[in-house]
Amino acid sequence: MTRINTNVPSLIAQNRLQSSNQDLNTALTRLSTGLRINSGADDPAGLIASEALRSEITSLGKAVSNTNRASQIISTADSALGEVSNLLNDIRGLVVEAANSGALSDEEIAANQLQIDSSLEAINRIAQTTTFQGRKLLDGSLDFTSTANGVDSISDINIDQANLGATGSINVDVEVNAAATRASISSTGVPPSTTSASSTGTITFGSPVAADEASGTATFASSSTVGVEAANPITFANATTPDGEAVATLTLSSGVDLTVTAVDDGPADGTVGNDTTVNVITQTTGTSSASFDAATNVLTLTVTEGQTTAQLATDLGTDANFAFTAGASGPAITDAGDTGNYTDPVGPGAPGYDVTTLGTDATDATTGFTLSAVDGGAADGAVGNDTTLTFASGTSNSAVYDAAANELIVSLVDGATIQDAYDTINSDVGADFVASNLNNGDYTYSITDSGSTTNALTGGTSPTLAGTFDLEAVNTGAADGTTGNDTTLNLIAGTGVGTTALFNADTNQVDITVGEGATIEDIANAINDDGTLLTRNLQNGNALFNAADLGTNDPAFTGGTDDSVDDVITVRADDPSATFDGTTISLAADNSLAAGTASASLDTDGNIVVNVSSLGEVAVGTISQAISDLDGFTAEVSAAAGDGSVDIVSELAAGSIATADLAGGVFGGGLNADLVVQVRGAEGSEVFQFEKGASLESIVQSINLVSDATGVLAEDDGGSLKLSSQLYGSDGTIDIEVISEGAGGTFKSGLTSSTAAGTDISATVNGITADGDGNSFSINTSTLDINLTVNDGSSDNFTFAISGGGAKFQLGPDVTTTQQARLGIGSLSTGQLGGPAGRLYELGSGQAKSLTNDVGGAAKVIDDVISKVTGLRGRLGAFQATTLNSNLVSLKETQANLLEAESSIRDADFAQESANLTRAQILTQSGTNVLSLANQNPQNVLALLG
Repeated sequence: MTRINTNVPSLIAQNRLQSSNQDLNTALTRLSTGLRINSGADDPAGLIASEALRSEITSLGKAVSNTNRASQIISTADSALGEVSNLLNDIRGLVVEAANSGALSDEEIAANQLQIDSSLEAINRIAQTTTFQGRKLLDGSLDFTSTANGVDSISDINIDQANLGATGSINVDVEVNAAATRASISSTGVPPSTTSASSTGTITFGSPVAADEASGTATFASSSTVGVEAANPITFANATTPDGEAVATLTLSSGVDLTVTAVDDGPADGTVGNDTTVNVITQTTGTSSASFDAATNVLTLTVTEGQTTAQLATDLGTDANFAFTAGASGPAITDAGDTGNYTDPVGPGAPGYDVTTLGTDATDATTGFTLSAVDGGAADGAVGNDTTLTFASGTSNSAVYDAAANELIVSLVDGATIQDAYDTINSDVGADFVASNLNNGDYTYSITDSGSTTNALTGGTSPTLAGTFDLEAVNTGAADGTTGNDTTLNLIAGTGVGTTALFNADTNQVDITVGEGATIEDIANAINDDGTLLTRNLQNGNALFNAADLGTNDPAFTGGTDDSVDDVITVRADDPSATFDGTTISLAADNSLAAGTASASLDTDGNIVVNVSSLGEVAVGTISQAISDLDGFTAEVSAAAGDGSVDIVSELAAGSIATADLAGGVFGGGLNADLVVQVRGAEGSEVFQFEKGASLESIVQSINLVSDATGVLAEDDGGSLKLSSQLYGSDGTIDIEVISEGAGGTFKSGLTSSTAAGTDISATVNGITADGDGNSFSINTSTLDINLTVNDGSSDNFTFAISGGGAKFQLGPDVTTTQQARLGIGSLSTGQLGGPAGRLYELGSGQAKSLTNDVGGAAKVIDDVISKVTGLRGRLGAFQATTLNSNLVSLKETQANLLEAESSIRDADFAQESANLTRAQILTQSGTNVLSLANQNPQNVLALLG
């Protein structure tokens, strides 16, 4: 080859050298960085894969860090909870010690209370000061926020975990399929308690004779009735008041015409305006005007000459008595010829005053007043009923009463009003008559109402005196029989308005307290109310009692006689039951007994036989004692108002002895046999021993006294004994074992069951069947871990929302709700810690469950709190051990696998890259030498030029 312009071998050598240099640079870069991929050109697909892996590895690293941080937070909270648990255990010990009140002094119990107060303060302090990097952990700020507080049926709620999703909230729908129940056993074998009673019978000696009651008459000589004054409404049917207004047309001589209308309530109102005349006076200057003289009924118009109808109407329009409007006179102008009087016109269009609409007056039949005679006046009482009332016209308003003629004459001037008549009577004859209740006083009196009315007033009555009534003692009353013959009335002045009566047996008189303004009828009613005496034939009962009649009033009772009273022996069986009902009592004369003695025995049928000495009279008490000497019976003289002795022979012959068989025995109820029974509940068992006759009430009380030790409550369920477990749900159990029961006992046979257990609540939460435990139920899913407690026995469905809160932990590499965990940590303050028994703060001094107020309640509260705190610790520990630790292991393993995968793609293989480097170095050196040789090839042409 002899060309020199293009050195092809040199070009080939250059390309090969450049390629070798690139390989050398690549090998050097990979060996120096340790990476196989240093740019996208190295491996585009590998770069994409490695960068994705690097992102995941970075996120996993942060997830590991987050998990470690979460574990540290949980550890911090658990440490604080451990200290709270220690304090709670100390409080539990102090409560138990304080319950030993029989051995501890008040000072020692007070010292325990101070320790409890300090522990409560420490718990509150821990709740407020437990922090992690400044964030409080146990003050409730990490608890979930929900609307559950607004649900009445929820008594407690614990939201352990909740996934709130992208919306930040979740609804909780609860459907209660069946409410929790308590175990229940009933027994109908306890007869209802009633008042026990022994069988009783009687022996009655004597024959009653009807008595007569004393009777008399009470007279109150100073009493009197108050006369009533005659009165009557006086009406004026023709009295008038203006109603419609007169309207007229005034036509002046000049042709000017006006419409003139009387003003309502003005002096020309009503029919007055019908007779009005007009007098016109003209003037050359000034303002036209109008004036009205009511006395003459003349309307005077002062008219300025040269005015049009409209101008004249305007000027006259200022008058208060008449209204003026322009007529249809057109261009007419007033002039001096208009002067003169104007009355009815002589013809149409002629000058004059023509009334076109007549004014009217109204009447009212109720117009008037009430006229009454005056108490103490000349027409007082019934006199007023005959009074003649005369109205007449006069020159002045006046009223005169002629007592001799019994006539009241009222004179009224023309135009007088009903008010004038009213005032005239009250001013002129006010000592004898009074007018009142005025109606339409402004109406004008009409002469038509003049005249006389006989017996114008009615209703008058004259005073009466001496109220009286008859009296009779009430049969079987305190004044019955001869006692009433000496009974008197004692009248005492009272200070109030009421009148009362009360029989005084010591003084044998009826004390009557007479109220103010009392009538004789009031006194009679008071005596009847007392019931000792009965009043009849009341006369002048409306007469007022007079103080002059105070003191003793003797009705002079007579005719009272006494009954002959029986002697009665009551026989009673000692055993309060119906066993002896029907036992008979019989008496017989026995001449073998000593005089004045008696004996009693039981026959073969168990009936009582009493033998009484026939040798004369025997005391009733002796017969009673003979019966009492019998076993199982007691006798007593229950009525001994008779002569107290019995002639058995004569009284048997006369049939005056009556006996009544024993009856009315009642067993008092309760257990009908001795009973020993063991009651076992969820808390323990107790053995009870009840004797026959123990009432249902006492059984209930005995069982309830130890209900805290057995967990069983007793109640009276409509006469049956009902036992119920304190606990709801399957943990609430009852076991009844009748250890022994006497013959005839019905307690065991009346039991509905010997064992029973309650049922747990059945509910679903967001469609998921919940685990029930008594009134509590819970679910634990990937989205919600919640425990709810409802009110005892509640079956209400409800819905609430969890709208935020909780401690949210990012535990995965992706920021999604599935890789997050929300944990609720409630407040550990004493105001929040507690359960169904109460809150922890109630154990403080002065609170409801302090050591001095309710140590038993304090024990229940502290047990609930310990359970709640330990439950929280267990839940946090489970979250830390299961969720966090397992998550940490998983994250690290995943991270290692991803690192390995990324390394296989991105990292350089040093063995391979070292070989590549050696090869590239050799090729570069050889390429350089070859290029040098190739560049020298063109020089060979010089030999040809040689």
